[in-house]
Amino acid sequence: MYGILIFVHLLVSVLLILVVLIQQPQKGGMAAIMGGGESLFGGGGAAPFMTKITAALAVLFMLTSVSLVLIAARRGRVPTPTRSAPTQPAPSLPTEPGTEEGGF
Repeated sequence: MYGILIFVHLLVSVLLILVVLIQQPQKGGMAAIMGGGESLFGGGGAAPFMTKITAALAVLFMLTSVSLVLIAARRGRVPTPTRSAPTQPAPSLPTEPGTEEGGF
């Protein structure tokens, strides 16, 4: 489920980027490069149609974002076990003959 939702999220984000780039700003933009879209979308141009698509994709993007956060929070992270102090004492260093333990 999580993987499918990530795929949908990525697809929606790429489509949203493309739709925003295709929209016709005041000076033409990429819509002018692709022919303006007037014949395809009718006499009014593509502005109302593209605005609706942009709004729908933005809502989908927000919904998939929130869903991903909720699923990730529900899954949770299992804390890694911390290292505890060793249960056995560390071996002492060998002493030289003739010296007492702990002495110099």
